[in-house]
Parts: sequence; structure tokens; C-alpha cells
Amino acid sequence: MSQQDLNPLFDLLAGDDNENIEGLVAYALYKRHKRTWAAIIREKHNRAPTADEERGFAESNATVDQLERYKMDAQDILIGFANSFVEDEKPQIEKAALSKEFLEASRTVKSSASFASLIKVGVASTLITSAILALLAFGTQYFGIDLVDALAIPNNSIASD
Repeated sequence: MSQQDLNPLFDLLAGDDNENIEGLVAYALYKRHKRTWAAIIREKHNRAPTADEERGFAESNATVDQLERYKMDAQDILIGFANSFVEDEKPQIEKAALSKEFLEASRTVKSSASFASLIKVGVASTLITSAILALLAFGTQYFGIDLVDALAIPNNSIASD
């Protein structure tokens, strides 16, 4: 195939690297447009478009505005496809996200203290608190200190206010 046989609209839409997905879709839209146009020529005139008519079609669609239209339509198609794909995959994405959350939560619970060790700490703290209260009770009785009387407010200070 000679360089002359190559469609210049392909390069204008798809770019030099030919890997621009948006440009490739835009070129496909151009080709669909051209097929529809050729079908109309066949229907109206009972013949295929002439080489001059095809050149005229290509030139009229090589304008900056028309190329931008093809590209915008390609963007819309690709965005629609992406949205459709995400919607189709949304349940699996949510499921994977939740299972990851549950996995992380279970790791956190496993790495924290066990229930048995928490019970031991609770019993030990209760025994220590009870021992301190018993010592205070013994000390107040042995030394004759009445904590209730010591904390009581004298009657004189209430009357003077």
C-alpha cells in the first residue's frame, strides 16, 4: 500500500502513534459516517460514489470543527462505556472493598489483647482497689480518724454566710 492510498483523516484523528483510543474511536465514527453517506448515494443514484465524491466527502469532513465533533462523540462513547463498565462491576468492587475492611478489622482485633487477658487485668485491678479500701478502713479505725467527721463542714461557717 503506497503512502498515497493512506487516508489522511486517520492520522488527523488517531494521531501518529496509532494508539490513541479516543482517536481510533473517532476514526471509526468517521468511517461509519462515510458508509452511511455512501449508502445514501447508492440508494439515490443506483451507483457507488465516484472518487471525486469520496474526495469531496473526505475534504468536507477534514475541517477542524468536524474532526472535533468526531473526537467529542468518541469521548462520549468512551465515557459511556466506562460508566457502564463501572456500574456492571460495582457489586464486585463493593464486595472486595468490604471484605478488605473486614480483613483489616479482624487483624486489628487479633492484634489487640485477648478476652482472657482483659479478664485477668480486671480481676487484678478489683483486688488492688479492694485491698486499698481495706487498708483505709483499717487505718481509720486503728488511728481513730473518722473520715466523715473530718469532711463535715462546721455549722459556724454556714451561719456566717
